[in-house]
Amino acid sequence: MSNFITSTSVVTDIAITVPNLSGGDNGKIVRIVGTNQATNASQADTVGQLNTVLVKMHDEYYAAGVVSGFTLLNPGSSYFLSTSGNITATPPIPSSTVRVLFLGFALNATDLLFRPGTPISGS
Repeated sequence: MSNFITSTSVVTDIAITVPNLSGGDNGKIVRIVGTNQATNASQADTVGQLNTVLVKMHDEYYAAGVVSGFTLLNPGSSYFLSTSGNITATPPIPSSTVRVLFLGFALNATDLLFRPGTPISGS
């Protein structure tokens, strides 16, 4: 007789928010730059800088979870960091100056399941 461990993931509308921050633009991926300060992130930021990314939406900062308020997302598509805090469904090509950062995937046209990955750089 075999024993099996089962695991299930449940996607809910709950997201982890970070209070007491300012800076960056709504609808963008931001990174921490100082005490309670954020700025728009970019694929040109360093790997270390991209380890501190959040989504700013409706003046709230989200560290993970379902983030609502995007437009024209393609359900099921993966999204990556682009330039100036934007998101893109097309992953950039990593180089010495461009990092690839997986952000999450679209649940529908307006909701992103935000689960940022590890930044990848190339040579």
